[in-house]
Order: sequence, then C-alpha cells, then structure tokens
Amino acid sequence: MPNDSDLLGELKSLRQRRGVGRPDLRDQLGPEIRKRCGLTPSAPHARVRQAVTQLIRDLTRDLSADLQAAAAAAFGTETAFQYATLDARIRRLCAEQHIAERTARRKIDIALRAMVRAAEETDTETPPADPGWRVTALRALFRLDTETPELYEIRTIVATREITEMTVRFSLPQAPEGGDLTVDALFGARVQGVESQPGNGSWRVSLRLPGPLAPGEEHEFWLRVVLPAGRPIWSHYAVVPLDPCESCTVQVRFPPGRLPGDVWLLDGVPYTDLCDDRAEGVRLVPSGLGDVRRDFGRLREGYGYGVAWSPIHPS
Repeated sequence: MPNDSDLLGELKSLRQRRGVGRPDLRDQLGPEIRKRCGLTPSAPHARVRQAVTQLIRDLTRDLSADLQAAAAAAFGTETAFQYATLDARIRRLCAEQHIAERTARRKIDIALRAMVRAAEETDTETPPADPGWRVTALRALFRLDTETPELYEIRTIVATREITEMTVRFSLPQAPEGGDLTVDALFGARVQGVESQPGNGSWRVSLRLPGPLAPGEEHEFWLRVVLPAGRPIWSHYAVVPLDPCESCTVQVRFPPGRLPGDVWLLDGVPYTDLCDDRAEGVRLVPSGLGDVRRDFGRLREGYGYGVAWSPIHPS
C-alpha cells in the first residue's frame, strides 16, 4: 500500500489552476494517479480527462453531498465548477452552500483526505500488479561535462517471478523537435527498442535479458543514455521509482570551470514538485572535479531522489 501522502500530494497539485480542465492534464499527472487510472504516457487527452474525472467520482461516492460538491469544486469535475482558477471555484462553492471561504477550503481538505482513505481501502482489496522484479540497488551518473549530456545507470534487480525481459523509462522536458535518445546496454542486457511517448517527453526502453530469471534470482545490467544535441534538460537529475527500489546512488558531474551558483539535495521530493525552481534542499558543494554524489535508502515510490542546481550559463 503506498504512503497516503503520495496520493494526497498529487491531489493537492491536481486541484490547482483549471483542475481536470487544464489542457496539459496528461503531462501533469503524478505516478500514483496515473497508475490508479490505468493510463499509459501516450493515452489520448480525452481519455485521460475522462479517467481522472471518474477516479475522483469513485473516491467520493460514499461522501456526503456537501463534501462531494467540495471535491467537484476542487478539481472542476462538474460543469458548475469549470472555472480557470481554484479561487473562482471556491467562490462558487461558497455561493452554492452559503458558507464562508475558510469553511469551503476546510471542506475541500476534508474531502481530499477522505479520498485518500477510500483509495487505501481499495488497495487492501486489490493488490498492486507485480512488474516481475524489484530494484535492490541503482547507481546513476549524470554527466554535464560531455558534448551532450550522458547518463550511465547500473541496476541490480531481483526477479519476483520468471522474466526474460523488462522495461525502464526516462523522462525529459517536452520539446517541439527533441530528437531521439541513444540508449545502449553496456552489460547484462540488450536493447530491444526505444519508444518515444508523444507529448510528454518520456521514453520507454525495452530490454532483453541474457536468459530467464527465476524468482529470487539477482541480475545486474548497465545502461548508457546519450541525449541529442540541443535537447533541453531540467536543472535537476532525480531517480523517481515507480516500482520498489531499496537504494540508489546519484552522481552529477558539472562542466569544469562552469559550476552552477547553487546546488541542493532532492531527498524524497514529491514527483509533482521536482520542477519547482525553489532551492529548498540541503546545500551541496561540488568537489574540485565538479562532482556531487549522494546515497539514498528506502526510496518511496513516486518521490524523487537526486540533485538540483541553478542554471548553468554557457561558456
């Protein structure tokens, strides 16, 4: 069962701006909501909005009418609450229920927490799907001192059932013409395909293993990912596990002579907050070679672990 703050944090983010009416809804969903809706990264926008709206209705089905209305106002799921801002939807709720704004906001918070409890009850009835493996250790090196950014990953997995192949995913900011990633398996696997997910900047990499892995069997493989020239990147690198991951090490190497003005730690940051430019984590100091390294344990699914930095200006 996921920590309730995973879903609660994603619901709080979803209620901002236009709620389910935002044009970029598909790209803004967190992994917990996406998983509960059964959405793929390339799902059509209409399907995404329909699935998210239905999820909200399902999670509020047993609430009182006033709390159902509060949830509808929070997310803009009903015609009466389809306004461009959360504040406007709250004002409409106040007018409909003849309550003060503070009361309306309290009802919305109560509704959101009730939705999380309803989701927990569903989780106890339906166990999550088994991807076929769990990650016991992940080591990542993100290089910014190469001609184009490069990522090296070493993953150690343990099979939870017999598997012969697996899938890993990488994400980048959206770009009109981003080019393709170059992904190579240096050891322990062969790349079968690299599939771009249109509209959300993510890639799905299919890997063939050397042979069948039996349940409980451990295996290690190494990947190298080269970004195309000119492809924009975020000012952070983070591991965001969507499946169980016991530990990871993140290293970032900055260009010599062009260190960022500020570097800080990302330790258990909600997926939806990773692109926030606020430097709120523990400050880090790169080594004389421009390296930063941090180790993480007991990772929570849907949260980010890594390093963020202020913009690096071209030389």
